[in-house]
Amino acid sequence: PIDKNERKSELKRLEKLSQEKKQTQLFIETPYRNNKMMEDICATLHPETLVCVACDITLPTEFILTKPVSYWKKNSADLHKRPALFILQKY
Repeated sequence: PIDKNERKSELKRLEKLSQEKKQTQLFIETPYRNNKMMEDICATLHPETLVCVACDITLPTEFILTKPVSYWKKNSADLHKRPALFILQKY
């Protein structure tokens, strides 16, 4: 969602669904909003929830990294205008 509060609410819903159903949740965002998405992920989700960012897949700048939210809070990645897939899992 474009609205920050709606986005945070949806992130919480996906995290809860992941934990309750033991499902990994995958989603994308418009590339120019990726940094805002990461900010909201870090501000909203539990510190131990795993978040994978798969960015620039098939490009020379590709990176795929899975870490807990606590890691992403300290180690941000510049995802602005870069195609990215977000994957989250809460145990």
